[in-house]
Amino acid sequence: MGWRRLSRSWLSRDCASFGHMVRRRLFPMVSRMIEYENFIYLDVYKTGSTHVVDLLKRVTAGRAVTKSRHSPLRRGLLNFGKPGKFTFATVRNPWDWYVSMWAYGHTTENPLYQHILDALGPERHAALYDTDNPKAAFSDWLRSIHDPAFLAVALKKFRLPRTGLTPFMGFYTYRFMKVTLPSPEILLRWPFVRSMDGAIAFQKRWAMYDSVLKTETLDDDLRRLAETNGPALGFKPNAVAIIDRMAADHKNLSKRSLASYRDYYSDELRDLVARRDRLVIDLFGYSF
Repeated sequence: MGWRRLSRSWLSRDCASFGHMVRRRLFPMVSRMIEYENFIYLDVYKTGSTHVVDLLKRVTAGRAVTKSRHSPLRRGLLNFGKPGKFTFATVRNPWDWYVSMWAYGHTTENPLYQHILDALGPERHAALYDTDNPKAAFSDWLRSIHDPAFLAVALKKFRLPRTGLTPFMGFYTYRFMKVTLPSPEILLRWPFVRSMDGAIAFQKRWAMYDSVLKTETLDDDLRRLAETNGPALGFKPNAVAIIDRMAADHKNLSKRSLASYRDYYSDELRDLVARRDRLVIDLFGYSF
């Protein structure tokens, strides 16, 4: 059976019964996200998620029943159904996201830190994250993080270099899709996703979220969520007041040398992100 025919058959409605048949043998039943009794938050890295997670603890009457930060919502093999609870995620302007990821990169808390250090050595690592020369270092880092050859070496322990997606997909788009799609270990790869247009269509069809909050308007979006859905989600009666009180207390903010994320970019780098992270740009209306 050819790959084209195989991919169509796996994505057909019959895949649900196939998944049920092999799920218990091949995969345990797992759910990795932040789940409360009445809702699920898909926690995408560097999108204001630390603030959201802290806030949810304060505004929700109950406690989280499942928690695994920055991980996808997975329920075994090839399960395409939505989780049955209100589900939301957070998203960020991709140009800003890369600057934040770079500015956070020289700290050991960054998930890429040790991988890049081990693969490339301290001298190359220091050059990529040289905060004394931020524009040149960021340029070097951004080109590298979009280079399939670099990723194959620096992130060889990650799945991304083995997915077949790196020729056309940016690191941020991959991270976003990985957290917000079902069964990403199986489906977020070639031949199921073969181009950026294909990725956009795949995301529109299979995304697990009901709502997406933007980092740039996060407190307003959270306030609106509490006002419209608060009781159904199990939020406390004073949830809006808590959100307003904590609005200026965002945590996990990356330290930057330049005033604006735009200051880190040349026209070439701006276009690089525009091309390779078009999914986030098109689906959520972002511009440079």
